[in-house]
Amino acid sequence: MTGLSNIVLVRSPHELIADNLAGYGWGQANFSAFDSINSICNYLASKGITVGRHRNQMKRFYELKKGDVVVIPVYRAIVIGKVRGQKSYAEGIQYGENRITVDYFKNEQGFAVRIPRSKLSQGLESRLKIRMSIASLNEFRDEISDYVYQLETDNKVCFDSIFQQKKDEKTESFKANLLTNLVNGNTKLKSGGYGLEQLVKELLEIEGYTAQIEAKNQSSDISDIDITATRNDPVSSNRVFIQVKHHKGSTSDWAVKQLISIDEDEHHDKWVITTGNVEDSTVSFAAEHNIKIMTGEELVDWIYSRIELLSPKFKEQLGVSIMPQLIV
Repeated sequence: MTGLSNIVLVRSPHELIADNLAGYGWGQANFSAFDSINSICNYLASKGITVGRHRNQMKRFYELKKGDVVVIPVYRAIVIGKVRGQKSYAEGIQYGENRITVDYFKNEQGFAVRIPRSKLSQGLESRLKIRMSIASLNEFRDEISDYVYQLETDNKVCFDSIFQQKKDEKTESFKANLLTNLVNGNTKLKSGGYGLEQLVKELLEIEGYTAQIEAKNQSSDISDIDITATRNDPVSSNRVFIQVKHHKGSTSDWAVKQLISIDEDEHHDKWVITTGNVEDSTVSFAAEHNIKIMTGEELVDWIYSRIELLSPKFKEQLGVSIMPQLIV
């Protein structure tokens, strides 16, 4: 089927779905108060905030209009809605300050219908992994049009179930509690950030890397690496420099500057991994220098995806017990 308007991936905070909203960050500017993307960028520039490569993403979100289709990634699924169009701004949810109203497709219980990623084509499922907050999905128009048609004709039972909804709710609750415990130090990880470095090191080793925690104060300038990881196979080689930050609030651009200052003779991937959140301006600054950032929520997603492979030591330190439970 064809005929849909623009189709856009919006990596919106899932809490906004219940309020029929989709959100994006850049909380330093109220998008709804401006008449063009150029005026938004000019305003941010006047505040010393560099937009950089994020301009196109901001433009896609700002120019969403009534009838456009948004696809929101949630845990192991997607949620689809049609834009109603009213823009608004509110603080309180990181990466969701700028908002637009969306009519999500909902079931009889009033919950947004989740389409499991296992039902998506391989191409669309892979596209959802793109490290962008806003991205075009127009290349998957036929597939998404078919989902919209099924949702509009009430053929929802093939997508969703009450059992799966409750299971997903328990998963999200577990991850939220785990992140709170990590941020507030309510785990048995070693203090001073070293325990978090050890945890990230083990996660990297699960992914097939050889990883080591570097000595502190390796240089006299600001450059610094917490973990070095390497992975080799017959056709490629990859080396990663990582800064790990155990932060409660927002992680500043200092960790990015530490990685920028590293003197290197060859290319290395560089990452900042933090338990905190990161301002959009810091994400943009990092992207300008090809440095990737993993926030607290993304770190917990990573931990959860490998939870069964973690050593008993780290399961105990995190307070995680894997056992059957009833979902009623």
